[in-house]
Amino acid sequence: MLSKLVIGSRKSSLAKLQSYLVKKKLNELFPDLQIEFYFKESAGDIDLTSPLWKMSGKGVFTKDFREDLISEKVDLVIHSWKDLDLAEEDGTEILSVLERADARDMLLFKKDFLDKHKTKIQVFSSSPRREFNLVPFFKKAFPKSIQHLPIEFIPVRGNIQTRITKWKESSDVAGLILAKAALDRLLATNFEESNFEEYKKGRKFLEDILKDYLVMILPLSENPNAPAQGALACEIKSGREDVKQIIKKLEFSAVREAVLEERKVLKSFGGGCHQKIGVSVFQTEHGNFHFCKGLTDSAVLLNEKKFTTYKQNQPKAESEEKLFPNEDYKFNFKRNKIDSEILDNFQIYFISRMEAWNEKLSLEKKIIWTSGLKTWYKLAEKNIWVNGTNDSLGEKVSLGLEIIYPNSKTIKLTHKDSENISSNMLKAYSYQVEIEEINFDLNQFTHFYWMSGSQFDFALKNFPEIKNKFHATGHGITFDHLKDVLGHSNIDVFISIEEWRKFHQN
Repeated sequence: MLSKLVIGSRKSSLAKLQSYLVKKKLNELFPDLQIEFYFKESAGDIDLTSPLWKMSGKGVFTKDFREDLISEKVDLVIHSWKDLDLAEEDGTEILSVLERADARDMLLFKKDFLDKHKTKIQVFSSSPRREFNLVPFFKKAFPKSIQHLPIEFIPVRGNIQTRITKWKESSDVAGLILAKAALDRLLATNFEESNFEEYKKGRKFLEDILKDYLVMILPLSENPNAPAQGALACEIKSGREDVKQIIKKLEFSAVREAVLEERKVLKSFGGGCHQKIGVSVFQTEHGNFHFCKGLTDSAVLLNEKKFTTYKQNQPKAESEEKLFPNEDYKFNFKRNKIDSEILDNFQIYFISRMEAWNEKLSLEKKIIWTSGLKTWYKLAEKNIWVNGTNDSLGEKVSLGLEIIYPNSKTIKLTHKDSENISSNMLKAYSYQVEIEEINFDLNQFTHFYWMSGSQFDFALKNFPEIKNKFHATGHGITFDHLKDVLGHSNIDVFISIEEWRKFHQN
């Protein structure tokens, strides 16, 4: 085995940090392996004025390292995978390394632009993908007081600190969009070189920004990421089996599969960073969510949201009449507000649905998070700044806030009937669900879709025979509750009740 590896990468703080993370993992696996670095600027680092999508040539951050690999000046180069051209060139090979960071984008926003006297909202970003997908999203997601304002995207270049500084110093620009993975990595301290002054100063700079400005984490369903965003790639010279043998130990097959699928989809539309297309493959324990949104070069509008399960457990229903709920048979609910304690000692408030919102809650320095987009948009109509959402993926999916808001406590505002439903969050009860009397027989149905564990419990209590029927739900804690009660995991998972119906109708 090799006794030494030379790792190449760009000279930016983030690029070097990514190489340090690879070094850390290599040292854990191969303690005797000597690792050296070779850092240099790429063409994309030198030209900081041209929008990336207008720059001639491809791979503006990556192609300058090919000769170093071919000549074996370096043994491998660590890239942000999204910077790599979709068409791989002869002479080198791309491998996946390490786990993927958060693929979402995030918005930094100045509070004074919430003033009703502003005439427009300008946002720094050089991405046609972001501009196309986010302008209509912001019209619903921003607080009501600024939803009517025209939104203008302005190109900006430079490293993270440079772009943030340009934004801070511009009195006319309200927002700046960044890849969340970049901030998460620059705020991390889980590598030896994090004690370098460069990174200590960088963390202090970013921590102050996060304290002083508004943050919005942008949902993948409405703003799918650039393919491979958040993932790292290792480029090696073709035929270097000695290097490949080592680097393969750093590969996570699930990451590689998701990234290759995202890149394949974009490539099918022509590829290139000029594209107004985002593609996300979000992996869960039950399967993968696929989001594709944007506009192709041939003016085809894309808006795909689907879930591919690892395992379909149940046969299809004989007919639509065997599905519950349906248009003719469903539970009727009343959701009644109840007096609830004002819990201001938490920083993050997870709002399960609009009825859970507590009007008495102080919003000062609070993070407001919703279970889905419907609740987000309703809160925005109340002129509330929402920081993000779990995008209807279920609360088992991490909020992803542990790095940018360390040590913050989270509480979920929900209904009192969920007391017996296990959750990873502390809960506060702000409303109660009342299900009206059932005047039909649930036993006539064979297939059920449950929106909540408490709804399932109510049905099972009144019709215990349905326990042996076929059950489905979304991805989240309701699945776990059904699994615990039914004693098995042969429960189908769908992205929504609409997709469940389509499955049984086709």
